Amino acid sequence: MNTTAVFLVLISAAMHAVRNYLTKTAQDKQAFVWWYELLGLAFFAPLFAYGLWQQVFTLHHIWPIAILSGLFHFLYWLWLSHSLQAGDLSHVYPISRSAPALVFLIAVAFMGEDVSWPGAVGILLAGLGVYSISLERLTFGALAQPLRNLRSDAATRYAFLTLIAVTGYSIVDKQAVMRFHPVAFAFIYPWFSMALLSGYMALAKKGDALRREWRTNRLAILICGVLGIFGYFLILTALSFERISYVVGLRQISIVFSVLLGVVLLKERHGRQRVISSVMIFIGVYLIARVG
Repeated sequence: MNTTAVFLVLISAAMHAVRNYLTKTAQDKQAFVWWYELLGLAFFAPLFAYGLWQQVFTLHHIWPIAILSGLFHFLYWLWLSHSLQAGDLSHVYPISRSAPALVFLIAVAFMGEDVSWPGAVGILLAGLGVYSISLERLTFGALAQPLRNLRSDAATRYAFLTLIAVTGYSIVDKQAVMRFHPVAFAFIYPWFSMALLSGYMALAKKGDALRREWRTNRLAILICGVLGIFGYFLILTALSFERISYVVGLRQISIVFSVLLGVVLLKERHGRQRVISSVMIFIGVYLIARVG
């Protein structure tokens, strides 16, 4: 893999991990996400306007798939924020980012794709990592704990719902960027997500929720807005001269980064077990991406 591409992807992955760390520390996580996504769109707007003016891309027929992607991203923001509200960053984030394994399983089960031995090993490692990250200790009696958590632990349930949302938008977005310019699509779909999230905020929150979160965490919101859009451009740059499977696979190192942030900075429990599990998930997802 190209050394420059590795460097760009690692920086982008670190940015993604920091963004989720800052979201975890926010008071109202839905309001926090609303603000930094809006700021990301504001930062992105000049490039989009320039591309539209120069006729680099067209918006014809983009709306149906953008609406569908917007729905999945809204569910991702909503369920991720709920999972971070209810549980540890080092627990819920790795589960939610193991979507490539689920996408690969769907492709094999329903789309007739073949399974190579690296893909099979990747599925096994990712599955074991996702399962074991909910273990509090490595004992025979604790092996059933993750299954019990799906019934009794809100953080685990929301993390798996987030995984489903990531899987959904991954499949939709892959189809979208094959048909439309990535810059156009990346700017259009978030407006539908923002509309849905704004509706949710209006129904579920008090009137001053957004204002209160801005007063409390404006610096972190600004940082996340910049990190989100800059990290995306780093990925686009890496994709311009490196194979997509390598970039997508290596990008999942953000799983390990997030676990380390949770364990080291937030002092979350079961650090050793979660680091081991996150490394298993990363290796598994990387193998899947390489053969996907």
